[in-house]
Amino acid sequence: MAGGTWKMQNKVRPGVYINVKGDGKPSVATPLGRLLMFQNEPLGWGKKGIIELTTASDFTALTGHKNTDEVLAPVHEALKSAETVLLLNDFDGGAKSTAKSEGVYTINAKYEGEQGNNISVSFVPAPLADGAKTRDVTVTTIFGTKEVDQTKITLPLANTEAITAAGLTKEDQLEVHNDYVDITFGAPADVTKELNAKGEYPLYTAIFNGLTQSAVNAHLTGGSNGTNHVANDMNDYLENEFYAVATTAGWDESSNIHKLLAEEIKILRENVGIKVRAVVPNVSGVAYNYEGVSTVLNGYVLNDGTVITPNIATARFAGMSASATPDQALTYAQLDDAVEASPKLNNDKTIKALSAGQIVFTTRAGQRVVVEQDINSLTKFTDTKSKDFSKNRVIRTLDEICTNTTQTFETSFLGKVSNNEFGRDLFKANRVSYLSGLESQNVIRDFDPSNLSLAQGDDKDAVLMNLYVTPVDSMEKLYVNLIVR
Repeated sequence: MAGGTWKMQNKVRPGVYINVKGDGKPSVATPLGRLLMFQNEPLGWGKKGIIELTTASDFTALTGHKNTDEVLAPVHEALKSAETVLLLNDFDGGAKSTAKSEGVYTINAKYEGEQGNNISVSFVPAPLADGAKTRDVTVTTIFGTKEVDQTKITLPLANTEAITAAGLTKEDQLEVHNDYVDITFGAPADVTKELNAKGEYPLYTAIFNGLTQSAVNAHLTGGSNGTNHVANDMNDYLENEFYAVATTAGWDESSNIHKLLAEEIKILRENVGIKVRAVVPNVSGVAYNYEGVSTVLNGYVLNDGTVITPNIATARFAGMSASATPDQALTYAQLDDAVEASPKLNNDKTIKALSAGQIVFTTRAGQRVVVEQDINSLTKFTDTKSKDFSKNRVIRTLDEICTNTTQTFETSFLGKVSNNEFGRDLFKANRVSYLSGLESQNVIRDFDPSNLSLAQGDDKDAVLMNLYVTPVDSMEKLYVNLIVR
């Protein structure tokens, strides 16, 4: 029996001809759970740019700190709810820590910053057997007091036979690389190659003599922090990273970065079409009055007595907001590790804060701390922006529809489908199916295909789409008439 793949249905022999391929349907990416944060002071370690962090990340290797260190307090709080934190570590200048033994080794810290001064590297030779042509040396990297890497190198005696036995050539440059240091052994590669060409082996002679006589410990020094450059480059990352929410949690409220973030989020939402949101600390009561910005007024106390200040608590709500789905409201969402709000607000102050569009943590019976109401900073309502727009669940719904529609059109229709009645009907069918799915998920209600229309736009390549939707909100208020007879 014949078989194989086929391009045309023109086979002669009986058999089975199978093409294996994808269905061609592009996946629509979602930023759910992804939070963009801006490091408020130099970490003294880590790559320049975005450091992607989850609860499973090696924080020491990536940031130079434990996840519970004070400098990472906003990240620690955010990851209690966010799936991923995209931490912008942006700086100018700085120097890497180093250690050097001329002709034996040069050690450079992986990154610039003072944290590199906590690194030491030890070289411990193994016993040398009689007649051995090579000797093993264990290379251990220590960060602070913790061993973070250990590897073994094999050093040949300085002759051709030993070099070959070690699986090397005389031109090789021995190196060790890990998450903390880059180590190069011997003389510079160009010098080594030139001398080895003359029949000399300074690389292996120097290393062997320098590292096999006794244990050696090298402590790195000279690392210095650069200058924090986050505020200068923030806009570029806001526009080009993939996230649901951005936050300035951790920054002192006197910093102008909070207003800069709010302004850029508004530009992205209204001028660029990127439906992302911001969460900023706001103890001073700044009136942002925008549905894409939520502000946090107070903090809370954890089970262990730790007081989480408002500008750190902002990270917690930002993480919650980034992970919330369109069918979910964070009103009365509980903080499982908190026992009371800090400061506690009485009824009048809570009402005042909610009326000002602020996120408030409140204490409920049983030492429960909850988000009082899932709202944003929009407080002045108009014909085009009703009170519904002040509810974050509604905004998440509208953002989801906008983002999905944009991605679907760009990946499956733009430049690929003719702008005629048939092509527009294809796009309408796609959207009807998607919106019907949202209705079944209780994201929107009362959807009817007649709520969506598509027509030729002013230009031949333009499509005009009109869509009417009714977002579903959550139960938040119960009014009861209890009648006694």
